[in-house]
Amino acid sequence: MEKRILWDKEIRKCFIEFDQKHLEDFMELLDHIGDNHIENIICADTQEDAALWEWLYSKDQIELNDLKRELSRKIERAKCAAADLFDKMSELVGKLAAIKTLILLYDNENVFCISTKQEYYTGLRKYLIMEKKDSFCKDLPECFPNIYFSEDIDTTVNTLNRKFDEIRGDLVKHLTGIDDFQSTFLQLLRENASYQKLAECFTAGTGIECSPQAGRDKVQVLKETHFNKKTGQEETVICELHTKFKRFNIDRDNQDRIYFFPGKEGILDGKAVVKYIGGHL
Repeated sequence: MEKRILWDKEIRKCFIEFDQKHLEDFMELLDHIGDNHIENIICADTQEDAALWEWLYSKDQIELNDLKRELSRKIERAKCAAADLFDKMSELVGKLAAIKTLILLYDNENVFCISTKQEYYTGLRKYLIMEKKDSFCKDLPECFPNIYFSEDIDTTVNTLNRKFDEIRGDLVKHLTGIDDFQSTFLQLLRENASYQKLAECFTAGTGIECSPQAGRDKVQVLKETHFNKKTGQEETVICELHTKFKRFNIDRDNQDRIYFFPGKEGILDGKAVVKYIGGHL
């Protein structure tokens, strides 16, 4: 997924309203953008805004001094664009295009406006819901940082019973639940929770129905082998937990599912492993 981040022309007003925590979260987002070499562009008028620099250099909030200093460096390093070109790029925000455009701004009502890493992923997932099947499968890893997707996930998606355009929003909802719940999965596993307990906690926490595989004859196709950094050995994991996509007038055997392994410390940095997205096994 090719991405572009724009600094909104009114970003200064957000900075003035940010408390220390929100500004720290914003800086974390900028670090993520930089670390992943994502193009970020600021309008020349914004970069030269005297009021913005007055706020950046002001010392009336001592606790923000270091953050402001680093923020000023980020602004200086952002790619600068003339106002007319910037406005043209801004027209792509929220539209399905070759470049998926997000804008640095705090706005609870617009998912394409981002000021934290969480909002960044929410924006990407909104674009993901618009994509066709091939692009959707290809872009999954970029949109869910706590999930490892098996290499043949695109093949399994072809087994879905429901039409892809009809179910892709639900797929993103379920994958978001798994991604957000990842740290809780690892904590429950430290407490030696059973897969049944994991499923119950996940359902209670997300509202998404989940359970372990009932028929053990199907478990073999849900196995994967990955290297465990803690033990220094290859280890087999079973991706038998699954979420269920219920729909009226579809019997149990035709309900689509996502089969996954909840993760383990030492394997793939603790990420969940999504093995299969498709029809009931």
